[in-house]
Amino acid sequence: MIRPSTHHRSESGQASMVTVAMFMMLFAVVAVSFTYIVVTTTRQATNETLQSTAKSAAESGVEDAKRLLVYCYGQSRDASGDYVNATARAVCPQVIGHKLDDSGYDCQDVLGAVASVDLSGFVVEEDGEGGYRAKIGGDNSDAQGSNVEYYQCLKIATKTLNYESVANANDSSVIVPLQLVNAAGDVVNVSRIDISWHRNAVGEAGDQPASNPREGSSLPSASVWNGAGNLPAVLRAELAGAPKSNVSVASLVSNDAAVTLRPSTSGSTSVAIMNYKPAYNDANGSNDTPNSQYPSGVPILPVRCNGNTGNYSCKVSLTGSFNLNSYDYYLRINAIYKNTHFSIMAYDASGNALYFDGVQPVVDVTGKSADSFTRVQAHLEPTYSNDDTNWWPEYAIDTDGKVCKDIDVFYDNGEDNCSY
Repeated sequence: MIRPSTHHRSESGQASMVTVAMFMMLFAVVAVSFTYIVVTTTRQATNETLQSTAKSAAESGVEDAKRLLVYCYGQSRDASGDYVNATARAVCPQVIGHKLDDSGYDCQDVLGAVASVDLSGFVVEEDGEGGYRAKIGGDNSDAQGSNVEYYQCLKIATKTLNYESVANANDSSVIVPLQLVNAAGDVVNVSRIDISWHRNAVGEAGDQPASNPREGSSLPSASVWNGAGNLPAVLRAELAGAPKSNVSVASLVSNDAAVTLRPSTSGSTSVAIMNYKPAYNDANGSNDTPNSQYPSGVPILPVRCNGNTGNYSCKVSLTGSFNLNSYDYYLRINAIYKNTHFSIMAYDASGNALYFDGVQPVVDVTGKSADSFTRVQAHLEPTYSNDDTNWWPEYAIDTDGKVCKDIDVFYDNGEDNCSY
């Protein structure tokens, strides 16, 4: 006869073993999960670090491209257009004069040319795969088998189809030199300049989706305009032409025109810009009058905007015939009410798109850190040096004598405090 107590102890032992096994399985699952989380977090942090350093390497490539542009644009050429300096002859033809999509222009050409000469500040080496790479950090860096970053596949396009920038509504302007050529690199007459503004994109790259513009041609107060939703900015566009020879005040005035483009639900999509010249009286008493429709000489034109449709909300074409062989033209852009992104394109008489030549170069470069790659494409500002040929002031004054600006202006009169 078996005692009941013995049977109960056997069942209790089996239950304990099952419980222990379940806890061990649970702890194993927790340990594996924790290990997985740690490994995943570590891997994610490593990837983010590599991506960040790869992006930094690509940005270093952009900065080096700026140095190459400064170097090459500052080099002298002979009558045939060849660079006088031997180093420049080896490097600069790969830096200046290309489009990003030029056939035969490979992303290894720039660094390959730099590698063939001793150019100060650049450490370029072969990457072992038939290409070139530039070290970040100088000669003491060792990119072989390490995470030290470098950049590769560098392309520089000095010929670009458009000009992109941001106009700020703080009385400053953006001045765009209209240095334009066709696909073959020849200077031709311009018949149309397209301006698009208010980018319908969220974030720093855009102006947020636009509200539908209001009908009208007036300029209300800033509080009224900005309180009616995200309306596109009003844009003021001035086109100025300076003769390449025989410059005079009269010739400058006759090639200067400006319009204020007011977004509206209806209005113009094309503006004959040279119809809107300022009034001017020269020393002989002759008068170059503005368009009779706008006797004030400050026309405000309603232009058709489509609101939150397309990449840009507003677009207008400035039409005319602009001889780039005889004149240097500049387009000045001001924003009213708010900041705005804008883009400019130009066309010849046949409707073919023209290229901005050396105005806003584009750099396309890839940064690498370990097995992480980051590709960056950047538009550079049109300033290559600090000399007076590559910057444009907001205002200018020319005099043969002294200049005094100490004037008190009252309601109906004024006082000139300058002593002459």
